[in-house]
Amino acid sequence: MPTGTCPECEAEVHVDTDADKGDIVSCEECETALEVVGLDPVELDIVEEDDLDDDLDDEDEY
Repeated sequence: MPTGTCPECEAEVHVDTDADKGDIVSCEECETALEVVGLDPVELDIVEEDDLDDDLDDEDEY
């Protein structure tokens, strides 16, 4: 299973083998929401709270 490093706490974060760029994963250590921004190697970036709110708003529209 591929892994990336959490930019918040530097813990190892496991990412599904079928993950794509833009997928959201959660760090098990600090529970920070992380976006997959690279696949080879796996790169993760912190998802801003506003981005999460926008995603939730989009789902409410359907």
